[in-house]
Amino acid sequence: MKKISMHTLSFPIVIKRVVDDLVLSVPDLGVFRNVPITREKITVESSKSSTALISEVFKHQIMNEIEKLWCLTETHRTEKKWQPTPSNFKQSIQAGEEDYSLPEFTKKLNEFISVSENTVRREISRGNLRCYQTEGGHRRIPISELRIYLERLKSRDQNQEI
Repeated sequence: MKKISMHTLSFPIVIKRVVDDLVLSVPDLGVFRNVPITREKITVESSKSSTALISEVFKHQIMNEIEKLWCLTETHRTEKKWQPTPSNFKQSIQAGEEDYSLPEFTKKLNEFISVSENTVRREISRGNLRCYQTEGGHRRIPISELRIYLERLKSRDQNQEI
């Protein structure tokens, strides 16, 4: 088995049971592997969770798939594919347009409504605010998004009054 650094753990491997498959995935990379669960000897005794039996072959299948996923995350990390590339959104921002870091944007937004940085992060993850990431992974939000977001909030408040 290949020795893997602990940095690989920054991409978690998720193991779920879906119907008759065991799904191993790395959600951050969008990689999914299915391992079919074989039903060789199903008895009432072995189907109980406290006495469930897993065959050695199935254990080795799972370990091999985990090793493959782990190696995949290691190569992904060493090739530095996790670093963001300039998006179309960043390229579409006007050249002279000012942009803010997340704390700066929150301070500007607090002049109009009271919000926290976590609220702004949630709005970004929901897609209500658009931003781009710098090469260092920091979020930058253009000033035009402040105006668009405030207009959206006003229209939402007016719709709730009706």
